[in-house]
Formats: sequence, structure tokens, C-alpha cells
Amino acid sequence: MINNKQKKLLVPVFFSTDVNYLPYLSVAIGSLIDHSSKNNTYNIYILTTDVTNEQIIPIAENVPFNVNIKLVNVSNVVKEIKEKMVIRDYFTESIYFRLFIPELFPNYDKVIYLDSDITLNADIAELITVDLRDNLLGAALEPTVYTDKVLSYWAKETYDLDENHYFNSGVLIMNTKKLRPLNLKDHFSPWCNKYDAEAIAPDQNYLNCVCKNKVVYLNQTWNALPAGKKFTDEELKLIHYNMFFKPWKYDDVMYENYFWKYAKNCPYYDEIVRRKSLVSANSKEIDLQARAKLNETAMKVAKSEHTYKKDLKKTGQNSGPNFDILSILKSSPIFNW
Repeated sequence: MINNKQKKLLVPVFFSTDVNYLPYLSVAIGSLIDHSSKNNTYNIYILTTDVTNEQIIPIAENVPFNVNIKLVNVSNVVKEIKEKMVIRDYFTESIYFRLFIPELFPNYDKVIYLDSDITLNADIAELITVDLRDNLLGAALEPTVYTDKVLSYWAKETYDLDENHYFNSGVLIMNTKKLRPLNLKDHFSPWCNKYDAEAIAPDQNYLNCVCKNKVVYLNQTWNALPAGKKFTDEELKLIHYNMFFKPWKYDDVMYENYFWKYAKNCPYYDEIVRRKSLVSANSKEIDLQARAKLNETAMKVAKSEHTYKKDLKKTGQNSGPNFDILSILKSSPIFNW
């Protein structure tokens, strides 16, 4: 933990969101502020294309003197590559915004990225002190991959990534100084369109492949999922309500008390409650079917003729930050250049 005798830290934290997710982002930011230290400065950036400055006033006003919240409209960047993006009904273009950070913010050599569906139970400044050494990222493993045989098979056969190294991209410490030369923003669109046409976590898969063997793995308490191991209050650092485990949709979600603790004090509380009241009775069944469909798709992709792993083998390369992504992309006859 950070104590009063330690050096004051500048903690740059990035979120990405669209206007629909703004209420849940306000909960995440509220929990971050509640666990912040007055000895540090927290620069919070909200990457978006459709949220306005007026809409974040309720979140940004009355924050402590050492917390700065800034809205960053990335519409111009998205416009350049939007037609190449892989978009599906269960995620929006905002999942890709984290890939823009190294190039858009050259003033930072190291930043933290967080998904909007999180709640903090510790000071996020702890992550900025993690020594990444020469690695590209700090991240925690993805429990849905290392606990699910189908998804483990998918990760290995599709991307040549074993379940003990495949990480979740919702909580990242980014070595932006080392990531900047890789031009993530320019390369991910053709990569995703070729290898994630079925769209199973495209941004996450891309980062796992590009950053392979250059990751510092965080303790799972920094990315605790409601479907994973249950940690005590003392152990928990950050809860990530990913996939279908949303306390703003369903009752009895693991760690829901942490979310509602901060939701009750956020400016969008009434809206969050209103939305939950409108969740249909068969919504959980629909989500369960979607989860089953995800496994079916994973198996289909893993057994397909053209995968990243198979194309990588054709080129004789090893994945990671030094591989020639363009030669891999061009290796398949189904990819239209």
C-alpha cells in the first residue's frame, strides 16, 4: 500500500465508454475516487465518440482537488478506420479505444486502462508503481479461459496461447513508451477482420497475440470476476463485472454489494435503478444462450481452416512484439488486400 512518506505519484487512468454506459462508468469513477490518496494526482481520461462535456458535469464536478477528469473525443480517429472495425450487437466500437492510447498520448510513458464495468476496492495508484521492466503490459489472466476447456482449446488452437498466459484486457497497465512503435491503431483493423470475423473479444485477442511473452501478470485480485474465485474484502482490489454478470441487470451477482455501495452515491443512481426495473424476465435466459453460443463459436473458429496460429506457422514466425504482422495478414488467400 502507498503511505504518506512515499513520493507523490501522477496516476493517468483511461476509460472508454459510449453514452449508454455512462451511468456505470460514474460508479467506477466514484469507487476510484473513494480509494484515492490525497498524496497523488489522478488524471482520469474518458475516451468516447458520443458523450458530451455537459453529460460528464455530474461526474466531474465536486471531485477532490487532486482528481482531474477530462473527456476525450476520439471521433476523428474512429472515422479513419470505422469501416474496417469488427462490430457486433454485444459490444460497440468503444472496446477498441484502448488501442489508441499510446499514439494519442505521447506525453505518458505508462498509463492504466480500465473497462467501465468495474468497481475498485483499493487505490488504483498501486498499479502505476508496478515495475513492467521491458514488458509491454501488466494484466491479469482471463478466468473464463483457464477454467473452461472449450475456451482453453480455442485460445490454444486459434491463437497459440495457453490458458496460463491468456489475459483479460479490461484492466491494463500499459507501457505506452514501448507500445507506441508497434502502431496498434493501424494494424488491429485488418488483423481483427481476418482473425476475429466471429468476434470473440477481438481487442483482447489482438493484444494477447501482439504482446505475447511481454506481459507482467497481475494477481487475480486486481481483476476479480463474479464468475471466478470469491475473494475476501481484504483481498479484493478490483471487481470486473464482465460479460453477463451485471449487478445492474440481475440480483445475486457475486460482489454486487460493492457496486451498489457506490451506485447509491453516484449522480446516475435513479437511472441505473430504472434500467434494472426494465430488464425483461427472460433476459437471463437470453444471456445464458449467448454464453453457450460463444462456446459453439469458439469451437467453430478453432477448427476452421484459416486461423492466426496456422498462418503464423506458415510464415515460420513466433508471435509477439517483434513479429511481422503484415506478412501474416497477407499469408491467407481469403484476406482481401
